[in-house]
Amino acid sequence: MTAAAALIVVALTGVRPDHHPAWERVLFDRVNHAELDYRPLRLAQQPGTPWVLPLTAVDAFAAHRRRLAVQAALALPVEKALEVGLKRIQPARRPVQVRPTTLRDDAPVEGGSFPSGHAALAAAFAALTSPFLPAELRVLTGATAAVCAVTRVHQGAHHPVDALGGAFLGIGVGKALAFAVGHDRTRRRGSASAHRSRK
Repeated sequence: MTAAAALIVVALTGVRPDHHPAWERVLFDRVNHAELDYRPLRLAQQPGTPWVLPLTAVDAFAAHRRRLAVQAALALPVEKALEVGLKRIQPARRPVQVRPTTLRDDAPVEGGSFPSGHAALAAAFAALTSPFLPAELRVLTGATAAVCAVTRVHQGAHHPVDALGGAFLGIGVGKALAFAVGHDRTRRRGSASAHRSRK
């Protein structure tokens, strides 16, 4: 999974900086110009803000999940280093600089567009925390990361491929850190109950 995510990011970087195929332009127009209630979208964007991963590290440490705490603490600087590096390798202009764009909220108009940092951080958060969540919350966390990526396009901050590249970057960072640091031991509820019953 980590290698596949990294390869997709590299491939998406290769089509930068400012070549946007017809399918991407159509998708951008449909998402960016859609009249949607921005309030729930802005809420879904919060996992992509920089404070979420450090807070996750503190919470994991308090819950005695030390490996998850290390992963979450490292995820932000690792993601930001890769994000800035990619933006320097292939600088891409913001949507408003290349096509008619509706700007919303705090959508930036300057700086590199590829990849989306918000999408990357939200995806990294989902990748790191999903092993410790029940199935329903795993689905919710993944869906929130996807909505976060779409929100950045709706706000006019990024092209669709920027959001997609950011999402795969975040998945790659999360999976790579989980592999490098290792997982905290978890005990399934069923096995714990069986163990108690044998006593």
